[in-house]
Amino acid sequence: MSKEDSNARYRELQEHRERTGEPLGWFEDLYRLQRDGEETVPWLRDAPNAELVKWAESNTVPPGGEACVIGCGLGNDAAYLASRGWHTVAFDIAPTALTLARERHPQAPVEWVVADLTQLPGTLTGQFDFVFEANTLQAIPTGLRALAFPCAFQLLKPGGALLLVARARDASQPADGPPWPLTREELIPPAGFIEESLSEILAGENPPDRRWRILYRRPA
Repeated sequence: MSKEDSNARYRELQEHRERTGEPLGWFEDLYRLQRDGEETVPWLRDAPNAELVKWAESNTVPPGGEACVIGCGLGNDAAYLASRGWHTVAFDIAPTALTLARERHPQAPVEWVVADLTQLPGTLTGQFDFVFEANTLQAIPTGLRALAFPCAFQLLKPGGALLLVARARDASQPADGPPWPLTREELIPPAGFIEESLSEILAGENPPDRRWRILYRRPA
């Protein structure tokens, strides 16, 4: 299946769920198709996110704190953080994703949780020293994204850091999706949080994708 055909398929799944009043339900649909061998999750990788690995290897804060992975999917990033000594919680709105993650990482000491970023349970808020988000916000429909983005910051403890990776676009460019590349303006942190660093990177080939890598922090 070509990339154009795949994108059309993802759009069909998302638009169907939007019409039924469950705009985030397409994640579960997609992971079920992955489970049944009928489709491939577009952000599926066999290794942890490269930007997460760079952060972990260059970070001067030793592991051992509380970490959380948003929209963990099949669990590579969560398993990686746990392997480095972080006490790791990983959540996804799609129960099938978590079933597949457990199967792929049976020995990983990760707490796998079904949760919706836009309606976080109180057991997750304010609990984490480090939060990682890659490719989840860009797959959330525009109408919900403005709600979901500030919710990610609610996970942080005072002094905690949030590392975000997402496809980038300029405000003048069309936002074709899902997934929808994000503008700089969509990623301004909510009041009370700090943008500590911002990088624009290139990933992939022919042509490479522009991506944002942003580190935010909740002041101590």
